[in-house]
Amino acid sequence: MCRIGIYLVCNYPNRDRFLDAVEMCNRYGIDFLEIGLPFSDPTADGDVIEKVSTETLKRYSMSDFLDSTRLTRQLFKGKLYIMTYANIVFSYGIDKFACDLGFIDGLILADVPYREANRFKKPLSKKGIGFVHFATPESRQKELERLKKDANDFIYFVSIRGTTGGRFHLDDETKEKLAYLKGAKHGVILGFGIRNRSDIEKACRYADGVVIGTAAVEAVNGNFEAFLLSLKG
Repeated sequence: MCRIGIYLVCNYPNRDRFLDAVEMCNRYGIDFLEIGLPFSDPTADGDVIEKVSTETLKRYSMSDFLDSTRLTRQLFKGKLYIMTYANIVFSYGIDKFACDLGFIDGLILADVPYREANRFKKPLSKKGIGFVHFATPESRQKELERLKKDANDFIYFVSIRGTTGGRFHLDDETKEKLAYLKGAKHGVILGFGIRNRSDIEKACRYADGVVIGTAAVEAVNGNFEAFLLSLKG
């Protein structure tokens, strides 16, 4: 069964609308949520999410984001992940972050490569929080072997070169890499460029699941319920 994950920017477009979206994701059986903690320099995010993050940072504090994440855990029964950047966690304190957010299932840090992951991974694992490693179309076979062996949560495969929000496409070399990772202990999840049911069906031929980001963030301001239903087919 192919898992479907939704990415939402915490407290966007406002706290109430965000929490309504979380509740809908739970109601319609979304497998996991990836909650983005806004950052002032989101290097992995495309124009849509970068703009949204900037807007949200003007209106909410880190304390507000963490309060909403705690409420998210109460509303959503599936797996819950936080996606952000290393400076957010460093500023907060890695050990304190792991302690205060011990209720999440995993952490995704978009700017932390494999070789620097242990400084986060060890304190997180003490609280039962997984650390999500990235693979890309440029990842070499030796890197993939290490990821498959060392991953303590799913492997996040970035399907396209560049930032979020682009068109979904898989070349033959990428398909081969996904075939190698598929079925890893916690699975391989495809992200970047996946917007609709057609993309999900294509992606799930090669991966254990998908995460939908830019399209979900855009849909929060409209008929989010219809958007979620459309993903299920």
